[in-house]
Amino acid sequence: MLLDMTIANFKSVKEPQTISFEAIKDNRFPESKIVGVNDKLNLIKSAAIIGPNGAGKSSFVRALESLKSILSSTEEVENPLQILSGTSFAYSKEKNTPCTISISIVLEKGNQNNLDEEPSIIALYSFSANNKKITHESLYFVFNRSKKLMFERTEVVDPLADEDSPISYKYRFGKMYRGEKKRLIKKIDEKHAFLSESAFKDGETAGPVKNWFDNNLNILPMGVSTLSEQYIMDQITKHPSWVQQLINFLWSLDITDIKNIQIMNNRLVFSHTNVMQSYATYYSLESLSLRRLCLIGIAFFESFKDQKTLIIDDFGMLLHPYVLKHIIEIFEECNSETGSQLLAVDCNPSLLVPGLLRRDGVYFAQKNEKSETVYFSLAEFRYSKSRDLTSEQYMNGAFGALPLLSDFYFVDGKEEK
Repeated sequence: MLLDMTIANFKSVKEPQTISFEAIKDNRFPESKIVGVNDKLNLIKSAAIIGPNGAGKSSFVRALESLKSILSSTEEVENPLQILSGTSFAYSKEKNTPCTISISIVLEKGNQNNLDEEPSIIALYSFSANNKKITHESLYFVFNRSKKLMFERTEVVDPLADEDSPISYKYRFGKMYRGEKKRLIKKIDEKHAFLSESAFKDGETAGPVKNWFDNNLNILPMGVSTLSEQYIMDQITKHPSWVQQLINFLWSLDITDIKNIQIMNNRLVFSHTNVMQSYATYYSLESLSLRRLCLIGIAFFESFKDQKTLIIDDFGMLLHPYVLKHIIEIFEECNSETGSQLLAVDCNPSLLVPGLLRRDGVYFAQKNEKSETVYFSLAEFRYSKSRDLTSEQYMNGAFGALPLLSDFYFVDGKEEK
């Protein structure tokens, strides 16, 4: 499970900014929306980043997406850091400076009755790099509240070296690290993460962390592209019963004329039926909103079956506000056993309706006077449970993170001949 992530010098983010799933202790917030990790730590099931267009909401998602891509790359990929090209803060005086991404992941929840025998295990992974080299990388494990070093890798900077000089690193290993050391140090270059290579070599320490990125982190494809269609086909092929589940999911959202969904010639086909007639259409010809709902529905089913951290950018794209609210309620209700998480990134204020999300799970994004993205929590603002006017307050500007609108007039200038 994702505990928190901090990014700096990435796209629109300059100074370190953190999004956290940690629940604060406040009896005004519903406990049904949290998952216990140990006697001191609870995580929120559903969170959101809200703000105007262009505020940098997606920078957080792109950072997580980039880190996953780098850590999931195979040894055959010559430079997995290439995905970081053009991602450093746009207004930096010095271009191509390293970005920093630090992430905390819950690998094991502790036994609430006996934390000494079964402690919670949290991995703290930190990564700094540009598109040419990794400058720093470290991994710590936290057992309950005891922090232990696993490994640390830091670039040794030689002020007399030129651009063509080989890069060297200083390594530190903790006593609890399990995995290859010397051979990996000699083998890994500046473009590949030590965490990845150690996991490839069956490193006991790095393996669970990389497995979380590979199998538990699900960043949904944006839009309604062919990638989305392929994802849906892959999942219903793997889980045939999900066809009826998807039909039922759509029915709950007042889409009641779809009677069957099947794969024909490697394309997704929907059968529609009413009291008078029937017809079939390809997925690519369905409405954009229906395609979006199918994508979200299948991703939800994955998270109901296995523990996932589901990240959905432009969450409310093409969806009615009532539908947006209802599908979050479905996620919360069906997610009681797996402990999956949802991060919805959107500009729709309907996510602020009372009781839908915990206030400590809502973050706003906006640009400051230097055009830098800052994230801040709704929990920082005063709140009365008996008189929750959050949505109205937001629309009236109480929290910021609103678009600044001004007049626009089109001037039809005459073209010179």
